[in-house]
Amino acid sequence: MNDAFCGIVIEYREYREHDALLSVLRDDGVIIKISAKGIQKVKSKNAPACQLFTYSRWYLNYRETSTMQSLKSAEILESYRHIREDLIKQSIAAYFCEMILYSHFETPFAFDLLKHALDILKSQDDPMVILCLFQVIVNRMHGIEMQCDGCVRCGTTKGIYAISLKDGGFICKMCAKGYDKVYSSKDLKCFRLLNKAQLEHYDILKEIGGFRFEHFEQLYAFFEEYAGIPIKSIQFLRILKDMS
Repeated sequence: MNDAFCGIVIEYREYREHDALLSVLRDDGVIIKISAKGIQKVKSKNAPACQLFTYSRWYLNYRETSTMQSLKSAEILESYRHIREDLIKQSIAAYFCEMILYSHFETPFAFDLLKHALDILKSQDDPMVILCLFQVIVNRMHGIEMQCDGCVRCGTTKGIYAISLKDGGFICKMCAKGYDKVYSSKDLKCFRLLNKAQLEHYDILKEIGGFRFEHFEQLYAFFEEYAGIPIKSIQFLRILKDMS
């Protein structure tokens, strides 16, 4: 039996001399494991469609009882060439894929989120807005939300001064402790906007601007603290940030 579907490569692992093992996020949100034989050979026709974060149409030699399917052929629907030409964007795309892979959502929204995030990333000069927005949406999908409507310790909406990772949100100046992270009022506004936003609000956030890698790091800190899922590709993002 042959089975065909559309999906994005979210994991690529070399296997043996010429093969690879792939994880592909199907357009219905299900993650399919695929054995792709011979795609590391120079003359492989399937190799371009099997690269990380490529959106392709897949044809499998499907076995219902197997957890690893065999690739028959694949054709590119979107290669995201403009992402591959930019090292920072390429690293962000790899981060998106790893985050989706290890979050194990397997819902249609997970596919829509990744596809739309990649579509935005390929066409924008400044990738920080979509990086921050992607992270805050993933956090929300894990049930992790920074409390931004007032001080999490006393409830006041005045004099907001810092963010507490331990207590999960905004802190006023009167309640602030030495281990809380102090931010400017502009930065705190950025966090509040992000935590209220959905993917469809990207253009509004882009117009407002002012989003930085430091904002992403704080959002990731919440993910790391409360989801407890290690994401290796963030290390390369940090290296690139330090080099820029």
